[in-house]
Amino acid sequence: MGDKGGTAGFRLSLKRKMKTPKIKHKKARNVYQLIWWDAAGKEKTETHPTKPAAEKAMRAKVRELKGAASKAAEYEDISDREKRYLFDCYRHSQSKGYEIWDALNHFDKFLATSSIDRIKVEEAVPLCLEAKEKEDGSSKRYMQSLRSVLNRFKFKCGKLVVDEVRHPQITQFVNGYDISLRTRQGYLTDVRTFFSWCEQKGYCEINPVVAAMPSKAKRKEIMNAKRGRRKLQVLTPAEVQMLLTYCEREEPTLTPYACLCIWGGLRPEREAPNMIDDDISTESVIVPEEFAKDNETRIIEPLSDNFIEWIEFIKGREGSFQPVKNLKRKWEKAKKSIDREWPHDCLRHSYASYHFAEFNDAGLTAKNLGHPDSTLLRKDYNGAVTKAQAKEFWAIRPSDCR
Repeated sequence: MGDKGGTAGFRLSLKRKMKTPKIKHKKARNVYQLIWWDAAGKEKTETHPTKPAAEKAMRAKVRELKGAASKAAEYEDISDREKRYLFDCYRHSQSKGYEIWDALNHFDKFLATSSIDRIKVEEAVPLCLEAKEKEDGSSKRYMQSLRSVLNRFKFKCGKLVVDEVRHPQITQFVNGYDISLRTRQGYLTDVRTFFSWCEQKGYCEINPVVAAMPSKAKRKEIMNAKRGRRKLQVLTPAEVQMLLTYCEREEPTLTPYACLCIWGGLRPEREAPNMIDDDISTESVIVPEEFAKDNETRIIEPLSDNFIEWIEFIKGREGSFQPVKNLKRKWEKAKKSIDREWPHDCLRHSYASYHFAEFNDAGLTAKNLGHPDSTLLRKDYNGAVTKAQAKEFWAIRPSDCR
């Protein structure tokens, strides 16, 4: 169909007033002609040998046209958007060689014979979490991680039926967050756990996460690439000094926050902004459980000599360690002081790299960062910086940044 073709060919002439059929006697041939008009207003004719036969046909035609008009009236409230959608469905089915009704009937039969329970994601997630909570060996840390990820998944995909979720929705879910490759892998693992449980319960026939997860070879490639990029995510000692010099000269209220991130490895969004004087001493930094990622109090110790000097320097002036007003706006300006694009989570990565290089104790570095596994830390940060760079990093003192 041309455009008059497009949706125009799909429209119905709903508001055209229906003309009443009539009978005309054709004397030359002595026949009776029934005349009527279709929905498009086109004249139609039908010939009968006798007047009674024509009248009978006319009564039938009137009933037919009234029925068609009544049915057409049902479509008067359909919006243009709905008409386009229907037309697109029609065009797709025609290109595949079947009618829309064939597809609908096939799906109805599938639903009637399927043994799968049609439960929504928002209903299944709480049931899964409750079941996992009761399993032996489910640690508090594991359940916190699983609950966090599945509740995010429920928020994004809660209205979908479990058995209708496919890997494109899974991929879209994990791509919707600005997270590292490892965190992405963790999200996929937790969602796969959910669908494995759903398979066991009869809520789905396949686990859609399997198709969304990279192969073993791909995962190895990702981790190798990630380790290759690690140096780009670390600030050089010179850049750290530039950052702290900017804070001291332009915005001294930022210095305590910056030091906690740089010399203590605190998380920049949740932990460092909420620390106060009582949490910090020259012996240790205590991250309260309400701000720690795993909701468990974390003690960072021993502290480096230069960090102790920074703590004494900060506590020796007014203001000390306390939440910073308009932190986000002020910090965005400070980040520009390093004269290059600010690498993702670079302060945590810097702390981990320089701490491991200086002290060569993966367990201690992992503990101070709040990481549960030192093995992964060793793989990621081993060789990220040199011993000489680490010594330069840990030698930066307040007197160098004024």
